Amino acid sequence: MTILEKVNLTTGTGFASGPCSGNTGSVPRLGIPSFCLQDGPNGVHATDFVTHYPSGLATGSTFNKALMYLKGKAIGREFRGKNVHMALAPVVGPIGLKAQGGRNWESFGADPYLQGVGGGQMVKGMQEEGVVAVVKHFIANEQEYFRQEGEHPADIVASISSDIDERTLHEVFMWPFADVVRAGCGGIVCSFNRVNGTYSCENSYLLGKMLKEELGFQGFVVSDWGAQHSGVNSALAGLDMSMPGDIYDEWLEGKSFWGSSLTKAVYNNSVSQERLDDMASRILAPFFASAGLYLPMENEVPNFSSWTLDTYGPQFPIQKTGPIVQQNKHVDVRSTFGDDIALGLAREAIILLKNEGNSLPIRKNIRKMLVAGLGAGQDPDGLNCRDGTCSNGFLTSGWGSAAVRNALTITPFQAIAQKAHSRGILVEYNHNNWNLEAIDEMQEVDMAVVVVNAASGEGHIEIDGNYGDRKNISLWHNGDELIKHVAEKCSRTVVIVNAVGPVDMEPWINHKNVVAVLFTAPLGQFGGVALAEVLFGEVNPSGKLPFTIAKKKSHYVPLVTESEDEEPHDDMKRGFYLDYRYFDKHSISPRFCFGHGLSYSEFVFSDLRIKEKNQPLQFLSPGKNYLPVTSRNKEDNRDPEEALFPENLQRQPGFIYPYLEEESLSDSDEEDFSYPPGYSTTHQSTPSTAGGGLGGNPSLWTQVYDISARVTNIGRYGGAYSVQLYIEFPNSEFISPPKILRGFDKVYLEPHSNGTVHFPILQRDLSVWNTEKAQWVIQKGVYRISIASSSEKVELYGEIDLSG
Repeated sequence: MTILEKVNLTTGTGFASGPCSGNTGSVPRLGIPSFCLQDGPNGVHATDFVTHYPSGLATGSTFNKALMYLKGKAIGREFRGKNVHMALAPVVGPIGLKAQGGRNWESFGADPYLQGVGGGQMVKGMQEEGVVAVVKHFIANEQEYFRQEGEHPADIVASISSDIDERTLHEVFMWPFADVVRAGCGGIVCSFNRVNGTYSCENSYLLGKMLKEELGFQGFVVSDWGAQHSGVNSALAGLDMSMPGDIYDEWLEGKSFWGSSLTKAVYNNSVSQERLDDMASRILAPFFASAGLYLPMENEVPNFSSWTLDTYGPQFPIQKTGPIVQQNKHVDVRSTFGDDIALGLAREAIILLKNEGNSLPIRKNIRKMLVAGLGAGQDPDGLNCRDGTCSNGFLTSGWGSAAVRNALTITPFQAIAQKAHSRGILVEYNHNNWNLEAIDEMQEVDMAVVVVNAASGEGHIEIDGNYGDRKNISLWHNGDELIKHVAEKCSRTVVIVNAVGPVDMEPWINHKNVVAVLFTAPLGQFGGVALAEVLFGEVNPSGKLPFTIAKKKSHYVPLVTESEDEEPHDDMKRGFYLDYRYFDKHSISPRFCFGHGLSYSEFVFSDLRIKEKNQPLQFLSPGKNYLPVTSRNKEDNRDPEEALFPENLQRQPGFIYPYLEEESLSDSDEEDFSYPPGYSTTHQSTPSTAGGGLGGNPSLWTQVYDISARVTNIGRYGGAYSVQLYIEFPNSEFISPPKILRGFDKVYLEPHSNGTVHFPILQRDLSVWNTEKAQWVIQKGVYRISIASSSEKVELYGEIDLSG
């Protein structure tokens, strides 16, 4: 490939200068099309005839590995049907450190193990269906406020810096990225924020040493949209692709840190050909290295436009330029398989937090019901507000790039009313959260169902003072007062909380008439159906909380919304004691703990077994040496005259090209250039002790124990149950949180039947990061094993003694 061809692969063509969220240049000589990068983790963003799947947080709430994998297959199939080459999914960052974090609903929950399993399973499923999984966001992008200068009403000159120590970085924030790299993900998105003072997308320690060397990542690193802040620096640091190609906040002007600037940098040797080769190779590698993927042909181009739903129109609809073309073929990629997975996820994501007196499922003696709350119905502005900003109704998603157009949405009220009607139950509906007097005028009912919500999203969109992040953890739309008012009128009040994360339940949770509470993260298009099935007992709830709900707001990690100077910093030391770990460490009793979720049935546990598969290693041995690199560059590929704009090219305004201008030739001659200290064009032959394979040292992925237990359903209902495994580490050398999630398994059992859950324990699951030695180690001592229904409710205990 020529220099121009390689540069074309690395640089986006510019905002809206192509059909997808992001578009690379093409290589026509080799039949390589412009690669399409498209959001997002819950379905194909910004197009029609697609399935809207439950959110990442809802997916994490299932604690079901099989469903996580099947979600990956389902959305991967739809991306491929739309001819998307690279899907911007799944999300394993943010890790969920801050309860108010705007994008927590996109990832799997506030635990690195849960995030890693969810991400790894989705990557496998997606790539088996022929689309490259591009995982977001590397790393520690835990809030939206201050993520970009100029985006919020704050005077800053640099994005917020997440300041993290080495142990927290490895054991918490990087943990799920090791899983997705191990699963073979083709791409990783570097985030907007700075880490320890340096932007993520030009942080050589993160991209080069941590991700590519230590985790052995073989794919490409792409900037979040506008997260690139330099040209040569970002290239040398390890960024491989610039998206959407433009300089941040100079959209549609054709200005780029790369494009022609990168071409010039290669010709003048400020960026080596070896680095450019590495960038291009990493972008192409996933198509050849992963089962199910193949290099798309020149005619396999997107059959839709992210910028308009019109069938025909100008080639560049935002710019209103270019010839009239068919922009959308309206290809229907929905399927029975996709519907089944979307509905299955929604059913298993619903969490029963409280059920006094077995008030649920709804009994046959209920004759009259009230459904209250705008959260039970459709937003007055419709199903598809811009980027999912419909928050005045039932939440199918948060807002931003992870939102999906709804082709179909059945609201909770519609689904409840249909099932109630079939059972002869009369249903009243009040959708106004503020006109509480209207509820007083309604007839008495036997049961009330109140649906309330709280939303969040990306920081470039503000709703009612919520700049992506939630400004508090309260319910929206007068939800607390609505619940209390209804509960005063009805002795059987059921509350459904439809939210993007934890909410403050203290104003009403102990009300004597609030007899049951359900929690759901955004459930996609079938959320209303699934909720009605659970309420009426057609589905036994089996979801588990993927975060902790506190009694006091002060127990959550606050957002950073003020800064002493123009470069805000965020001390992430609390991240080591993420979520339930913090509550355990300080003996704080939460309202509802991590992993909590009730069932209509009852399960008991027995027969804990711990079997050694391989002897754990206290210290790791170095991995195998890297293979040598073969360069195919030719000396005749160095004439900058060959990189000039073609004379017959009709330039598109705002489009980013790799070509040089005539006047820039004098700056493109090869010259002596001093690379930054520590940078070398020489290929490294020996990995670090922590590295040496996909996801890190191969020994980390060796199974050392198989732990199993028997679960028996002694109740009246068949149902699924998620069993969790926590490990208490010895503190012989390194202090660890009181317990850490290291396994979960879900089993479906009919009444009075039993089954076995299994937990494969890997070397890494018993390891801690030794900062001084820069490697993973296993401490000597006794490891206490807990088989649990939640982080607080332990069912069985066992021990692994590594004292010898």
